[in-house]
Amino acid sequence: MSSISEIAKQYNFSASARYYESQELIKIPRDESGQRFFDPKTKERILLLVHLRQAGLSMAEMKNYLNHLQDHDYEVRLLEQSHKRLTDKIEQMKQTLNFLDYKIEYHKNSKTNEHVLN
Repeated sequence: MSSISEIAKQYNFSASARYYESQELIKIPRDESGQRFFDPKTKERILLLVHLRQAGLSMAEMKNYLNHLQDHDYEVRLLEQSHKRLTDKIEQMKQTLNFLDYKIEYHKNSKTNEHVLN
């Protein structure tokens, strides 16, 4: 069994575990003293939530996803929509990186040209 700090470090899933628990997206087992512990099933659910969150799913979409775990058609539709959003976001970020590369080179060249002119 793992502690919340171990899980947070491993899955980049900090105190938000409590938030997801309060939203009933996850039920974290507790030991006799009331301390949370993370069995393999709970760790798997956390990993799923981390990926769904990183894919940009809203809380409502995450809840719907978890409520339809046996409805493969629903899962595929939701995951395909999320995949498209994420792919679009990656493309936007690539364009931004290309712009930044251009501006960096522009300013490097401008700086070099200033020294030549002086």
